[in-house]
Amino acid sequence: MKKQFDLHIYISDIKHLLNLEETLKIVPRPAPEIVEIMDENLIVNQSSLTTLKDFMDRYYGLQYDGNVEGIYYGQETCENLIPSLKHLEQAVEYCSQNKYIFTLATPYVGPKGMERLKKLFDYLHSNAPDCEVVVNDFGVLHLLNTQYPNIKVILGRLLIKLKRDPRFSLSGFDIANVGIKNLKKVETNQNEALKGTSLELPVYQKFLRSKGVERLCLDTLSQGMDQKTFKKWGFPVDLMWPWTYITSSRSCSIAAHTQPGKEYHPTDEPCHYQCKKYEFTFRSDKKMLPSFFRGNAVWLNTKSLHKEYFQLGFDRLVYQPYIPV
Repeated sequence: MKKQFDLHIYISDIKHLLNLEETLKIVPRPAPEIVEIMDENLIVNQSSLTTLKDFMDRYYGLQYDGNVEGIYYGQETCENLIPSLKHLEQAVEYCSQNKYIFTLATPYVGPKGMERLKKLFDYLHSNAPDCEVVVNDFGVLHLLNTQYPNIKVILGRLLIKLKRDPRFSLSGFDIANVGIKNLKKVETNQNEALKGTSLELPVYQKFLRSKGVERLCLDTLSQGMDQKTFKKWGFPVDLMWPWTYITSSRSCSIAAHTQPGKEYHPTDEPCHYQCKKYEFTFRSDKKMLPSFFRGNAVWLNTKSLHKEYFQLGFDRLVYQPYIPV
């Protein structure tokens, strides 16, 4: 049976990339004392790998660990976490040796971050002419389009404006039904609105193509997605799973929490990478999928939504073993 999608792996830490075999290794029935010391990243990775393995074996007769086509490496939400040139060189070399397509993920940035990205793009332009770059900043998109035309561009999920509210991930959303005669029609229209984006506009599609965009990143969101909707986009789609982006800012709450006396921590101040060590979890009166605050961003664990998304017809699944910080 022909594969529906190609499998790519998104990793933000160079150590996890250079030890990819261990990162993607399923530990069979770990002992209870081992589970107790595993953090949420490890637990989600193990359960998600099992889900992915079962799906690929059932529908394609394939093993996921022998069918990885490419690597996404980098950072989407914080310019302090942009890879160093040394780590980029290591990542590109690793992908070249293993015949993986290389994709660099980039965040929204200020002037300092833009200068750091230029150094990385200079290297890719000369040493990885067939690489891809995920952009989450229109300034970065303009830079690539005008100065690095050989680099393939993917529109990042931060620039695809969908309703990202984890509070109706399991319990749905309420409709004010006072005075409404045709409640079913209202519900249908609300569902369509939640699934709609500006990407359905032909003028916006034309704009993106004029800037060199070749692919789009789509998150797994609880309201679902109609296949007919993203078919209208006219671009190949990369499905990001199981960690879904919810929101972020240029202030880092995790850093502020570890520095008493500060109400917030702007990303242009010295960073000690507290996001690598700590996370917040959320509570709600709604039935929510698990949500986590890492660094300056909120992430939603959407592992359970694979049935709704895996057979939609996208052509690339981007599996994230861990929250990409």
